[in-house]
Formats: sequence, C-alpha cells, structure tokens
Amino acid sequence: MTTNYEFANIGKLEDLTNKQYILPDSKKVLDGKIFLNELMKLSGSEISLNSFVPKQFFPFNHKHKKNEELFIILSGIGEFEIDGNKISIKEGSVIKVNPDAVRNICNTSEDTNLLFVVIQTVKDSMNSIKPTQDGIGVSERMQW
Repeated sequence: MTTNYEFANIGKLEDLTNKQYILPDSKKVLDGKIFLNELMKLSGSEISLNSFVPKQFFPFNHKHKKNEELFIILSGIGEFEIDGNKISIKEGSVIKVNPDAVRNICNTSEDTNLLFVVIQTVKDSMNSIKPTQDGIGVSERMQW
C-alpha cells in the first residue's frame, strides 16, 4: 500500500545535541544536527534541525552552489555571520541567505543551547508559483 505522506518521530528536540551528521565527502562531523530529506523522502527541499551547545559553531564556513537557506531560530542566542557581517540572533530571528554568501552560525551563550531549523531550496524555484496559488480546496472534512 502506498501513502501520500511520511511520518517520523525524531525524539525530543533537547536531545538533538546527541545527534551527529558526517559529511560524505570530507568526513567532517557536524554535532547536534539531523537532516530530514532522507528520513522524510523530501524531493523539493532540504531541512535540518540543529541544536548547538554553548560556544558551538559550524566547523567550517560555507556557501552553496544553488540552494538558498532559511534559518529559523527557535530558542537561544547567538551570532550569524554572512560575508563578514555579524548579526545578533535570538528566538524569533529569521535569516535568508543567498547561495553565494559565505556563512556561519555560533551559539554565543555560556549555558543555553541554540535551537534552529534550516530550510534549503533551490534559489528562484518558487518564482513561477505563489504559495497561495498551489493549494486546492477539497470537500472532505476532517473528523476530530
């Protein structure tokens, strides 16, 4: 039987610090990170959930070939650096970064984790359709 959805439970967000992702090409380890594309069989975006312990940052600066990134800060405080410009971030901060910009993020707290979501999509892939134009109403009602 096929379904029109995927479901997973990754556990408590506070436990993300125990997750590790190993970059396939360089074998560098990213602590506190889980990518959802394989787990959820995503085909149009890449999403990661991240929890950085105090003073943690990505082990390297980076940019992308095609993907823009949207960082959504869920809790904690830190700094985001884009092309040498530092921005203070906290819960509620949202940062969109173009592919060619050099970036990094750091948890500047002494005692609190920095929890954030990163959504990657191919730049300009949504130009032909507006979010409100993609939805289609259906007559079926949910039974709660």
